[in-house]
Amino acid sequence: MRSLPITLKTVDVSLVLRMAERATRPASRRNYLLLSRSADGWLYLFSPLLVALVSTGAALQFLYTCGAAFAIERSLYWTIKNTTRRNRPPEAIPGLRSIIIANDRFSLPSGHTSGAFLFVTVLSQCLNPLWAVGYFWAAGVGTSRVGLGVHFPTDVCAGALLGTSVGFAVCSTLL
Repeated sequence: MRSLPITLKTVDVSLVLRMAERATRPASRRNYLLLSRSADGWLYLFSPLLVALVSTGAALQFLYTCGAAFAIERSLYWTIKNTTRRNRPPEAIPGLRSIIIANDRFSLPSGHTSGAFLFVTVLSQCLNPLWAVGYFWAAGVGTSRVGLGVHFPTDVCAGALLGTSVGFAVCSTLL
């Protein structure tokens, strides 16, 4: 019997299928949905208000830095996504059905993951290094996007790299 070569694509597809199977369990599906929704954007909009409860100056700096970072990250995200035009898992894997319907057509990079990693990077650089524990949440967001069947693991890795890189670049420039 001849074995198939292990490639990045076969690993990507294998992980999507494994996590999609896991999403058939109600608890896993619920957790994936909660994690994914936590990065829909509302948290990013209201976080400066929460920071303002502690310090108005810190909130303004955070708002300014976060705004600049998200403007750059979203521009890069849309450019990369519409240049690579990678199909999402349901279009690339016969028989796979995603749990949710994505807002756009293409897969690479994961915008939810990119936004989550960017947000945690700016929080930890702008406010307090202890916010770096938020990377666990950001990784969970990425994992949930694979589990929901809308991204490949490499989309999530690209999103994490994009968000973190832009976050550090903007913070090192503005702070």
